[in-house]
Amino acid sequence: MGIFSRLFSSKQTQVQNSFVKMPIFNEVLSFPLPDAWSIEPSLRSVEEGTFVLEFQAPEDEQQKLIVQGFNNANGDVDLNARKLLKMMQNEMQSLNAPAFYSEELFSETIVSQQKLAVVMGLKELPDDATKAQFSLYMLLEGKKDIYIVQRSWKGTPNREGFLVPKAELLAWLEDFKQITLSELEEDSN
Repeated sequence: MGIFSRLFSSKQTQVQNSFVKMPIFNEVLSFPLPDAWSIEPSLRSVEEGTFVLEFQAPEDEQQKLIVQGFNNANGDVDLNARKLLKMMQNEMQSLNAPAFYSEELFSETIVSQQKLAVVMGLKELPDDATKAQFSLYMLLEGKKDIYIVQRSWKGTPNREGFLVPKAELLAWLEDFKQITLSELEEDSN
């Protein structure tokens, strides 16, 4: 059990999320979006096989939900969820190694396709030691594509260096476990 798992009492918390279904590349991704947030993303980008949507909390641009897709990542570049996670961890750790934190919270493999949930972040940002940033990541392998759904928080950390109470993180984790991929239905015309 990691440090983050032991930091806070485990009160049950509910997060008010609805699931949004969105076709991305070769699949339909179903992901949670807080009910109070706009379904219209604050950022949308599609470039050279990558897809990014960013949603922001109303009146708090430090809280975000980000959806990313990498087209044909499994076949074209032989990437999988574990390799992508390791790359993400190395990149974040290079920003501020002493402040880096990562803990795997969930792992599932269905017919060789991985689904991983990780909490990862920096207890101190490189440009502002009074701020921290943490994200809950769900990495999912589709038949051809890889997807990341990320819920992030940025702000002033508590005395242990974290931003989010364990109960809130665990409530988000429960919703993240319900993220699904399904095949994109082709037109029968």
